[in-house]
Amino acid sequence: MTTHRVIAKGLQLNVSICGQGSPLLLLNGLGGLIRTFNPLRDELDDFMTITLDVPGVGKSQMPRWPIRLPSHADVIAEMLQQLGVDQVDVFGVSWGGALAQEFALRYPSMVRRLILAATSAGPVVLMKPGDLMHFFGRSKSIKVRQQKSSPDSIQTLLRFGVVKGMLTRSPRSYYHQLTALMGWTSLCRLFRLPHRTLILTGDRDALVRLYNAHILRLNIRRSELQVLQGEGHLFVVTSAKRTGELIRGFLSRGDEGISPMTANGITS
Repeated sequence: MTTHRVIAKGLQLNVSICGQGSPLLLLNGLGGLIRTFNPLRDELDDFMTITLDVPGVGKSQMPRWPIRLPSHADVIAEMLQQLGVDQVDVFGVSWGGALAQEFALRYPSMVRRLILAATSAGPVVLMKPGDLMHFFGRSKSIKVRQQKSSPDSIQTLLRFGVVKGMLTRSPRSYYHQLTALMGWTSLCRLFRLPHRTLILTGDRDALVRLYNAHILRLNIRRSELQVLQGEGHLFVVTSAKRTGELIRGFLSRGDEGISPMTANGITS
């Protein structure tokens, strides 16, 4: 695994490249650090996986002002160009799934295939500012906050990610990413996506409910849906092996392997 410092759209990015083979871009969720993808990258060691701390997260530069999702997509495009990557398969999870959609819509020729995990066509508001204030606030003890959070709550997911070193501890990073999504939607543009698309979701995802995956499937022409039974929002981490198998199988199939009838099929 090698790390690079890349300047894109005037922002310094922390970029990680691992492995050899076909390039696969991994786009993280809210507050996600590069290491979040380590279990998945271990399962995909026959690909050249490229991931980054998006602007304002981890070791990448914090913009002076929050930037919108289309600008994030422009940053990704310039980053890939500087790395000498003309076309890439794109995997986006949660917030990164929204960015993956925007990137594919703005730069369709740079995307070979698209994988959307635990995400939505928007408006995507997975976390409210009040949730962040409650989690990072000092007015209540950690013990009290734990008692008031359910296993599926954003508080529990934040605590798990922060403790495991997978999510940033900076509230400002979350605010910037949430601002990027304000007013964003891909719903009226999804029909323009020409790419073969795999949609992944957990049937127990309490943050991005299953119906969001069905909306994506119905609006992306060449799409298919895989439902991971018993998995919640963090299945990319909790079920990395299964997720890796689904990604590899999808990316290795030829275009002739999908017909109009099965393009919108559902399997689990």
